[in-house]
Amino acid sequence: MQAKHVTVLNTLQRVQRFMDTNADTLGSVNTSGYRHVLDDTVIALKDHAVNQSASQQMGQGETARQRALRSALRQNHMRPIATIAAAELRQVPEFIALRMPAPNLTTQRLIAAAGAMRVAAQSYEHTFVAGGLAADFLDQLQAAADALTQSLTDRGASTTTQAAATAGLAATASRGRATVRVLDSLVQPQLAGNAALLTQWKTAKRFVGKTSPVPASTFEAAAIGTNAVQADASATPSAPSNAPVAAPPAAPSDPVPAAAA
Repeated sequence: MQAKHVTVLNTLQRVQRFMDTNADTLGSVNTSGYRHVLDDTVIALKDHAVNQSASQQMGQGETARQRALRSALRQNHMRPIATIAAAELRQVPEFIALRMPAPNLTTQRLIAAAGAMRVAAQSYEHTFVAGGLAADFLDQLQAAADALTQSLTDRGASTTTQAAATAGLAATASRGRATVRVLDSLVQPQLAGNAALLTQWKTAKRFVGKTSPVPASTFEAAAIGTNAVQADASATPSAPSNAPVAAPPAAPSDPVPAAAA
């Protein structure tokens, strides 16, 4: 969930709280169709956020599982077949399909290479079993490739779900902003003459990341139509200086009479 979507969700929830707290003052606005749209939009945003987060985590888990399955297919199933083929079957026409594929193959190509290796190894199954592989080594190879295929499918499904949730967040956030604009046009007339509530409303509907509490002096200033309330009281006297005070100059002393000759 991007920061801009979090901001929208936080704002919509602040608007909900304001409207619930001041239901009597807002009257029919609080039961209007757009109030229901507001509530539905909050629910939808939360649902999209959950789906996005869940699909992202599932995708990350499936990616890690896919790496493990790729390694298991290559090292536990394909490598033993390729090693025995290199020692025993270099002259057969199918040998090219029995070699280890490049390590940087995409997952789809690795699965295809495993399928080609399985087909090629069927004609020489007795050679591989005699070389030490299990009697069902071909079935094991196919099962490992199928598991990797399923992981690839699951990863794709997670990506699709995440993309849908992300698009849903964007569309729902846009609808939320539009809903607040409509509600603003309905709420402000209901708060005419109530400067304190009007200030609270303007703060609640503001789309910002964080909203600081509005100080009480703001409400007082709005109530009397000036921003100079308590201006004098807010002045802070300067602290006394700790610098040393210079001593006053000493008074001149009387001249000393000269000694007699």
